[in-house]
Amino acid sequence: MMARSEIAGPSFDAAAFVAGGRPLTMGGFLLEVCRRYPANEALVFDDPLARGQTVRWSYDDLARASRQVARALVAAGVKRGDRVATLMANRPEAVAAYFGASLAGAVIAPLSTFATVAELDAMLAKSEADVLLLQATMGKRDFAADVAKLSQPLRVVATVGEPSWSTFVANGDAVDDEVLDAIVAATDPSDEALIIFSSGTTAEPKGMLHRHQAPTLQFWLQSELFGRTEATRMWTALPLFWTAGMNTAMGATLAAGGCWVMQEGFDAGIALLLMQRERVTEPYTLPHQATTLMEHPDWLSTDLSSLRCVYGKAVFARHPSVNGDTNWQMPVGWGMSETCAFISALPSTAGRDAMKASLGRLLPGNRLKVTPDGEFLIKGPTLMERYLGKTREECVDAEGWFHTGDIGTVDEDENVHWEGRRNEMIKTGGANVAPAEIEVAMRAFPAVILSRVIAMPDPRLEQIAVLCVELPEDTTVTDADITAFLRERLASYKVPKRILTFAPGEIPLTSSGTKVVDDELRKLVEARMTTTETDV
Repeated sequence: MMARSEIAGPSFDAAAFVAGGRPLTMGGFLLEVCRRYPANEALVFDDPLARGQTVRWSYDDLARASRQVARALVAAGVKRGDRVATLMANRPEAVAAYFGASLAGAVIAPLSTFATVAELDAMLAKSEADVLLLQATMGKRDFAADVAKLSQPLRVVATVGEPSWSTFVANGDAVDDEVLDAIVAATDPSDEALIIFSSGTTAEPKGMLHRHQAPTLQFWLQSELFGRTEATRMWTALPLFWTAGMNTAMGATLAAGGCWVMQEGFDAGIALLLMQRERVTEPYTLPHQATTLMEHPDWLSTDLSSLRCVYGKAVFARHPSVNGDTNWQMPVGWGMSETCAFISALPSTAGRDAMKASLGRLLPGNRLKVTPDGEFLIKGPTLMERYLGKTREECVDAEGWFHTGDIGTVDEDENVHWEGRRNEMIKTGGANVAPAEIEVAMRAFPAVILSRVIAMPDPRLEQIAVLCVELPEDTTVTDADITAFLRERLASYKVPKRILTFAPGEIPLTSSGTKVVDDELRKLVEARMTTTETDV
């Protein structure tokens, strides 16, 4: 096929979008979905701060709580454009704080509950937030104690689980709802709204400033991509400070009038209990979470017959009680925090063959250019305004293109094919090998818990790809089995020259448990390779 060097997605008219009943400000979005679905159940949560009591919020409840937070912020002196940080796990008050800040005209900055005190301090300073809404504890983590150690000055601190939250909310009673409605009416989709911090493994997290249009457009579009409806009951433990939790879980579910069955932090036993009790229709997990669920002792005895949005040969589709919708597939796409999630995507109805072939076509309003060396450059309605600490001009080139650092191709049908990060490409024997391509292929290998590809120096080939895999302790899988599997799916030069196996939990991960710490893994690989030089 002939490759394309520049493509554009369908046209996007923000005014027409709004006129069609889909507001593009976060406050407007919240008020619209709560107006449409007032009695629908919006959020379900077993609250550890209330001895596990089940909390159920309707859309009316969510609107009321969000307005309470907004009034309290206005009463505290928060003005349009001020930054409000949150430090909360998945819980109803976190959603109310997210939208409440927007109703008050503020910019919301969700902070990672995985962050250390020093990292929290740095994020608060970078965001310039002096208002912090948090929860007292999460598991063994005492956030209230952590906040006392911060050096960044804070003007307002309100803590769910402590009296300060009730006092904070009560102080807003003197503010009329008409004040909030006026703020929402005066807010434009191009106004600043959201700060997202990246979750890097080797560098300080970058802060990205987004305008209202970015998350809200993702909410509406992803709701369609995932096929969400009022009947959707979606479970996930993915947090709100990630775009997956914010957009795909929360926003896309609320856009359809569905219910989010919330879990504060991933625990397989509790997750299975919630899916059964709440008659969940769509589980939304990371691959390693799905594997952990399948390995739990309660897996086979849990009634998961309510699940409909499962796909292919995935973990949930293989459960004996599940009879899913065969027309539904997990949407796939390409994007990043800088674009507030998807730039290109395939909807849930696209079918398995299409999902395997590409990462879909561009979403409305997006443009993509492929440079001669394969880098993706983008423009679009959900592209960030800038990185914190930098000007807009420092973040895009003279023509307004954002250089992503991702490489790939676009075929003649305008389907996007992503190959990996330019700075992560392995140069081996004169050819480029993308670690991500190998890792994606390994997801289909059932016995592997986790895989990661590391580039290591080689005197003959310059570099070689070393595949590191975690296998169950009782596995009979051999290196030859993995090699044969990959040779059926990858060009011969892309098959790793070395395979190193690790016990469960041995590959080092970040504190969130979602990313491999490459520097630490490389040290383990170096140690292994000095003791054996046997090639696969």
